[in-house]
Amino acid sequence: MIKRIIIFIFSVALFFLSTAVITAQETEKDTAVTSFRKGRWLAGLSGSISSGSIINESTDEKNVSNRYSIEVSSGKFIMDRLNVGFNINMERDNIQTDIAETDGARTTENVFIGPKGAYYFSKSKIGSLFFSFSPGFIIYREDIVTTVENVTSEHIDKGYGYGILSTLGYSYVIYDFVVLDLGLNFSNYRIKIEQKESSDNSIQNVDFVSNGLSFSFGFKILLGN
Repeated sequence: MIKRIIIFIFSVALFFLSTAVITAQETEKDTAVTSFRKGRWLAGLSGSISSGSIINESTDEKNVSNRYSIEVSSGKFIMDRLNVGFNINMERDNIQTDIAETDGARTTENVFIGPKGAYYFSKSKIGSLFFSFSPGFIIYREDIVTTVENVTSEHIDKGYGYGILSTLGYSYVIYDFVVLDLGLNFSNYRIKIEQKESSDNSIQNVDFVSNGLSFSFGFKILLGN
């Protein structure tokens, strides 16, 4: 299933790039209309945040989760509606567990860095549907702390790898200057992990595959004429 999703995303990205090349002849006409004009810079900040809890009344088990992500990006329009640049994406997920005489906490953090390409479909000044695609490098860390009858143990996963981050969304333009983004994000990472257990100081190496789907909201600034 994951392979099919990845193949689909690559196919869509290739289609968008092909469309951009075909429409290169229309650049002069687009420039008079679209806010995403050749030569302009687009830089901004986007992210997501969520919080929730689950309570099992039969076992008195309680799980509380908090998750957020922040993405910083910047790029230049090398032609009308085709932007090329880079992005940095940071995510953190924290889960607290409380059951009987057992307490647990799991904190997951990762940082993704890579080049980014985005294509905006519409020539309208008020906004456009867009698709962005970014391959890159990821740094990963997970810390699990468990306390059972006052005895605490810690499990640490850390490593690095590579993957992709893509977004399908809509950009709303205000005064040809401020851009408000709403997007659906898909991520797929392959990570080499070193696992360390505090109870016996054991270390082992494993391979992880991480997938994610999330909504994000943010704003960007258009610079240049």
